Amino acid sequence: MNSQINENKQVSPYFLFFLIHSSQIGIALLRYQGNVSKGAGSEAWMSILALGLSLHLLFYMMLYILKQSPSGDILSFHKDLLGKKLGGVLNLLLACYFSLAGIAVVYGYIDLLQVWVFEGIPSWEYALLLCCLAFYLVSGGFRVITGVAFWGVVIPIFLLVSFFYIVGFLEVSYLQPLFDHSLKDHFISIKAAIPLFIGFETALIYFPFIKNGKKASKWGHFGLLFTTIITVFITLVSFMFFAQGKIQHLTWPTLTMIKIIQFPFLERFEFIFIFTWLLVIMPVICLYLWSAVRSIKVTLPKLKPTTILLLLLALYLFVNSELIDIYYTQLIQKMVLISGTTILFCYIPLLFIISLIRQFIKKQKQG
Repeated sequence: MNSQINENKQVSPYFLFFLIHSSQIGIALLRYQGNVSKGAGSEAWMSILALGLSLHLLFYMMLYILKQSPSGDILSFHKDLLGKKLGGVLNLLLACYFSLAGIAVVYGYIDLLQVWVFEGIPSWEYALLLCCLAFYLVSGGFRVITGVAFWGVVIPIFLLVSFFYIVGFLEVSYLQPLFDHSLKDHFISIKAAIPLFIGFETALIYFPFIKNGKKASKWGHFGLLFTTIITVFITLVSFMFFAQGKIQHLTWPTLTMIKIIQFPFLERFEFIFIFTWLLVIMPVICLYLWSAVRSIKVTLPKLKPTTILLLLLALYLFVNSELIDIYYTQLIQKMVLISGTTILFCYIPLLFIISLIRQFIKKQKQG
């Protein structure tokens, strides 16, 4: 792996932990429980655990692919493997995926605000505010985004303390019976849980910006493990709080639990939770945007990054202002899920196999 990034633009290895974790935690964590429980029921936490642990193998594959890349990212790997034109096409397809995934996150947070906080405010006002904030952060460069990712993990982590408030309302018997579902049921739950973990594939783009990539890999694994622990913890709490017959009909189970928390000086604690969640989703939006901009810039070097960013944000603003029907929301979410699943579980293993074959042939020639 030969990184060509100046050291003053890189970040320390341990920041990979925050980048990986913050790229995965998003809106899906607030509303996933009903979908995952439709498969394995109260055992769906096992499905999530299995899926989270399997991502370590995918991350290892990603690192192996990047080692074979001339510049340490997948963009140069595409060009090295398929040539400038075909490789450039793949890079632009990746840029489309990252852009669409970012739009889906913005969609989700605006929907959250309109349902739980300010119902009467139109979508375009929220979209404009988020786009301005994203422009300020992304134009600051990768180090600024890394700083946002750091605080987007540290500050919201204190929200987990609020879950201990509802310990008295938990019913352990809701988790029983154990081992009562088939592999097919667990596969359904795994499929529904994939949106919880999509996002860390952006490391394929920004990994050259991590100093000493070999040492940084362990921090990436720690980030994946931490995401798995947080998700399994919230799943267990949710399944002990709600009966299975009820949780499958709730749109926002996490917020519904939080809603019971009240203090003498603060009646609506979920408002604090929702506004703090902006720190959680901003790193996701920024990483997707930055990855899309870099993918296009590397492929079409004549375009300026600021121009690309403004064009993408104009697209974000248009989609979140005009295409606000539930049909478009579901369509975009479905496209992101299919694309992200394909990249993680099909494309990355395929590139890994190709990398192994290329490395084997190279050694045979040298030997």
